[in-house]
Amino acid sequence: MAVSTSRDHILLERRYASVFGSISDESLAGLVAALPEKLRDPLAKVLALPAGAFSEPAEIASIIRQAMVARNAHLDAGVLLSEPCTERCIEILGPNSDDPNLADLLAHVDELIESFGLDAVRLMSVQYSLTLAGFRKLIATDERFALPTQAAAESPLLPIETDTAAQEEKRRYRMARKEKERQSRAHAQAQRRAARNRV
Repeated sequence: MAVSTSRDHILLERRYASVFGSISDESLAGLVAALPEKLRDPLAKVLALPAGAFSEPAEIASIIRQAMVARNAHLDAGVLLSEPCTERCIEILGPNSDDPNLADLLAHVDELIESFGLDAVRLMSVQYSLTLAGFRKLIATDERFALPTQAAAESPLLPIETDTAAQEEKRRYRMARKEKERQSRAHAQAQRRAARNRV
C-alpha cells in the first residue's frame, strides 16, 4: 500500500503541475484572492510563502508558481486552492459524494464553474482523477477537464470500458479495481485534511 500511495502522489503531483502550467497568471491570482482566510495560512505554510505575499496581487501568481516548484508542492497547493469548490461539490452531491458517477458530476459541474471558475473545478477534478471513476470519466470525456498533453502521456487515464471478447477478465479487473477504489477514497479525503494542516 505504501508503494501505491507513493506512486499515486507522484502521478498527482505531475498532473497538478501540468494543469497549473495551463492556468493563466490572472486566473491563478483570482484563485488565491478567492481563498477564504482559514485556508490562506495552510497555503502559506505549505509553500513557505514570504510575509506579505498575499498583499502583492500583481506578483502573487509568480510567487505561488516559484514556491510550488521549489517545494514540490503542486498537489498540496492544488488541493487547497480548489478546497472551496470541493466543499461545495461534496455538499450538493450529498450521499453520492463518496463515489459520484459521471451523470452526478455533469448535473452540477456548470453550477460549480459559475460559482468558482473553470480552473478551480479542473483542480478539484485532478484530486480525484486516480481514485473515483466519475472524475476519471469526466476528465476523459469532457474537453474542459482534459489533462494537458504532457500529463496525459506521463500518466494515462484508465479507458472507459467497452464490450470486448474478454468480458470475464474485465469483470475480474473491475472487481479488483472497485476494492482498491474503496480503500483509496479514504486516502483522497486524508490528502485534503493533510494539505490543510501540513507545515
